[in-house]
Amino acid sequence: MLFRQTLSADTSGAVRGVLWMVASSMFYALIYVVVRGLAETFDVNQIVFFRAVLGSTFMLPWLFAVGISALRTSKIGLYLWRMFFSYIGAVAWMYGIAGMPLADANALMFTMPLFTLVLAAIWLAERPGVHRWSATVVGFAGALIILRPGLIEISFAALATLFAAAAFSAALIGSKKLTATENPNAMVFYLYTLMIPCAAIGAYFNWTPPGLDDVPLLLALGLCTVGAQQCQTRAFRAAPASLVVIVNYVQLPLIALLGWAIFGQSTDLFTWIGAAVICSSTYYVSYREGRRAAEMTREKDREKDREAL
Repeated sequence: MLFRQTLSADTSGAVRGVLWMVASSMFYALIYVVVRGLAETFDVNQIVFFRAVLGSTFMLPWLFAVGISALRTSKIGLYLWRMFFSYIGAVAWMYGIAGMPLADANALMFTMPLFTLVLAAIWLAERPGVHRWSATVVGFAGALIILRPGLIEISFAALATLFAAAAFSAALIGSKKLTATENPNAMVFYLYTLMIPCAAIGAYFNWTPPGLDDVPLLLALGLCTVGAQQCQTRAFRAAPASLVVIVNYVQLPLIALLGWAIFGQSTDLFTWIGAAVICSSTYYVSYREGRRAAEMTREKDREKDREAL
C-alpha cells in the first residue's frame, strides 16, 4: 500500500511538472513573438525597461497580500548578482530575437545548461565528470552547426544570443543559491524591481514614447514574463529536472511555427540538426546532474542512519 501511495504521488508530481513546463514553454514562445513585434517600434533597451517595470508591477498584488515582511532577506548581494547578469542577458537576448529568425535564436539559447556547467566549474569549483564535459563539447558543436562559421557570415544577433545564454547561466548560479532559502515570489519581485534603474539608463538614450496601439503588446510582455517564470519554478519543484528539461524542448517547434505563421520566417535543416544536437547534450547533462544529486541525497541519508545507530 505504501509503495502504491508513493508511486501515485511520484506520478502525480511528474504530471504536474510536465503541465507546468508546457505552460511555461507557451509563455516563452509568446515572449519571442511579442519582443519581435515590439522591436519594430522600440529599442531593445526600452523593451527590457518595459519588461522590468511590468514584471515588478504584476507582482504587487502578491506583495500587498503577504506584506512587506516577505521581502526580508540577508542575501541582497546575491540578488544584485542575479539582477546584473539577468539584465545584460536580457538586452543581448532581445538583440538576438530582433535580428535573426526566432527558431535560430531559441535553439542557441538552449546552450544555457552547457554554459552553466562551465561557469559552475570556474566559480563554484564543481568537478563535472568526463561524461558531462563530453556532452558539453558536443552541445557547443551543435551551436557551430547552426552558426556555420566559414560557410556563412556569423551575425551580431547570433553572437549576442550566445552571450545572452552565458549571462543567463551566470544569473542561474545566483538563483540556485537563492532558492534554498528565499521565497520564489520574492525572487521574481526583486529581480524586476532591482532591474528597473539599470534598464532605465539604457532606455533613456533611445526612448520612443509608447502609444495606445502598443499597450496590448506591452501588457502581453508583462503577463508572459511573470507567467513563464512562475510556471517554470513550479515545474522544477513538482518533477525531476531530467523530465522537465525534455518538455521544455517543445519551445523550438512552437516558436518555429509562430515565426513562420506571423513573420514569414523559415527554419533551415542546419538549425534543426544543430538544435537536436544541443537538446540531446543538454538533456544528458541534466540527466547526469540529476543522478549525481540523487546519489548525494542517498549518501546523506545513509550518514544520518549511521549516526542514529
